[in-house]
Amino acid sequence: MTFWWVTALLLLAALAVWAITFWNRRAMRKAPVLVANSQYLDSIPSFVRAQRVARVVRVLQVGIAVLGVLAASLLSGRISSERIETPDFASRDIVLCLDVSGSMYEYDTEILSTFAEMVDSFEGERVALSIFNSTSRTVFPLTNDYDLIKRELEQGAEAIDFDEFGYRLGNRDYSDEKVRQYVNFVEGTRGIADEASVVPDGLVSCAQEFDQAEEDRSRSIIFATDNEVNGEPIFTLQEATEAVADRRIDLYTFYPGAYECGPQCFEELQAATEDQDGELYESSDPDAIPSIIDEIQKTQAKEMGAEPTVVRTDHPTFGFVLTFLSLVGILVLGWRAR
Repeated sequence: MTFWWVTALLLLAALAVWAITFWNRRAMRKAPVLVANSQYLDSIPSFVRAQRVARVVRVLQVGIAVLGVLAASLLSGRISSERIETPDFASRDIVLCLDVSGSMYEYDTEILSTFAEMVDSFEGERVALSIFNSTSRTVFPLTNDYDLIKRELEQGAEAIDFDEFGYRLGNRDYSDEKVRQYVNFVEGTRGIADEASVVPDGLVSCAQEFDQAEEDRSRSIIFATDNEVNGEPIFTLQEATEAVADRRIDLYTFYPGAYECGPQCFEELQAATEDQDGELYESSDPDAIPSIIDEIQKTQAKEMGAEPTVVRTDHPTFGFVLTFLSLVGILVLGWRAR
């Protein structure tokens, strides 16, 4: 209750009015008028019933009047609830950047599923999904249409759950519909023949997803790759991470583990990420994604000077309805007792 003191003053005033009225009634009370031969009235059923009804009506009038005063006092005190919000969170852009080469399909499925489950917790953030192999494809650009985001992430998680190596070797069997779904999802990511997982170029393409360059927004890339490059990229990995840093984009790299490449793939990815003050998460567990989101929220709120604010929401419905019903009740009973 915001203005509790208003409620207290109104209740004290109502108590004072009642006390003055009660005292005046006692002071002005006159001696009863005696009427001869009226004792028989107490034996008339209709008279007894009328007296009983009159007493009930008076009690109800007093009770409803007290209830109305209490309701009006509470309503005047402004019943409300409070919550803490950080408005600057609406100025956050996140690009989910996934390597969809054959060695990553299991991790991509879990990452997309986990991210889809987190969409309901977003409040104003814009999200984009970009996937790459030898070339890149934007699945959906930056948007805060959470129905679209969740739908695309869930469909993507289902589509990418496809062991292409096993399918080509004949070790895995999929329906035609499943194959079509997978092919449609990765369409546009194999633009260069005999090349795959061109990681540096994929990262640079993800950095191009950010618009509104003139606005003061937090920008982050969640970059998932095993860094097993098979091709001739235009950029080196170091150049790619520098290009991200030059655009003031925070980089959070998710490394699920090696497929064929040795420790040098991880070491190169770690050095390129951390040299630009990025964060690298070495984990095969997709549950690391919520930790990345938490870190983005904390870091970006601090960097952008986000200050938690108290948002107050009024709840006048209960007090208003009770006051209105009390007034109606008093009028109805007054008409009944006239």
